[in-house]
Amino acid sequence: MSSDMKTLLEKTKVAVHQLRPGDVVEGTVLAKEKGELVLNIGAKSEGLVTGRDFEEEANAVSKLKVGDRIFATVLQSEDNRGFTLLSLRKARAAADWREAQKAYEEEKVQEVEILGPNRGGVVARFGSIRGFIPFSQLSLKTKMEANMGKLTGKVLRAKIIEIDQERDRLVFSERDAFTKGERAEELAALAKVKIGETYDGEVTMVTPFAAFVSFDSLEGMIHVSELSWEKVAEATRVVAPGDKLKVQVMEINSDDGRIMLSHRRTLPNPWEEVAGKFAVGGKVKGKITKITDFGAFVELAPGIEGLIHITETTGPVAEGDEVEARILEIDPKNQKIALSLKGIGAGWR
Repeated sequence: MSSDMKTLLEKTKVAVHQLRPGDVVEGTVLAKEKGELVLNIGAKSEGLVTGRDFEEEANAVSKLKVGDRIFATVLQSEDNRGFTLLSLRKARAAADWREAQKAYEEEKVQEVEILGPNRGGVVARFGSIRGFIPFSQLSLKTKMEANMGKLTGKVLRAKIIEIDQERDRLVFSERDAFTKGERAEELAALAKVKIGETYDGEVTMVTPFAAFVSFDSLEGMIHVSELSWEKVAEATRVVAPGDKLKVQVMEINSDDGRIMLSHRRTLPNPWEEVAGKFAVGGKVKGKITKITDFGAFVELAPGIEGLIHITETTGPVAEGDEVEARILEIDPKNQKIALSLKGIGAGWR
């Protein structure tokens, strides 16, 4: 009997004549028939594993022989046939949670299987229970494989960094399981990249808020605001996996291996041409793109917006309205243009 199961049995204090749901029992296989497993659990009734639990544990059940001993969790004291209904899956999960708790307390490195992507990271299997590895806790290489859809089915070395059985929460970190050599190798790779340098990259994955780009054997993230000088509502509308992009390195965080990139900064800056296109006192036409408490933003040209302060309006406005306004101020350095509707009014409703 494993120490984990002994502890579980002692903790539940199972009494032969008073089995309750949740108790962990040890039983001997009496019979194994199609869809049912009968166990002698030393109680007034025999134990029965059937239905969904039998199907989900089919692999484990197939290896059992009459006389083998196995642990199970009580689901129901007695059914209409007089059997105590049991679950192999719940007993195994309880033991796995205890093993996870021990590994967490001892900071042991574990092997986990990656089941697939999830929002913000990947799902990992630890025994019969599932955990989560955030992208920030994956190595540079693993993160790239995840974004390219090549990580599912692989086994990673990881440490448990958060555990809460009641909330069914188990969080792993691959980076915390690094050897000194692996850590040094990643730091060396990051050290080759310089902030401000431009690279040729390829989009590996796109979400509404960002695009992930591989470059120079590394991978970085472009926030949706850094994809274009024009406002982009969702990254998925302007780029797709496989697209080639020039990127500029904005930020490098060696603690979590995060590299922030910009595509916008590799493109001509429309604000550098503002002085030649617009003049203070001149009239311009544009479309309202956003309404705020302090005014309305107007798109005057791709990547160029001006602000009509609420004190310079002449009536109600709505997003999408075409308006004509007068330029009050131009500040290319801070990328600001102040507009006014007073004295014009055309296009408002």
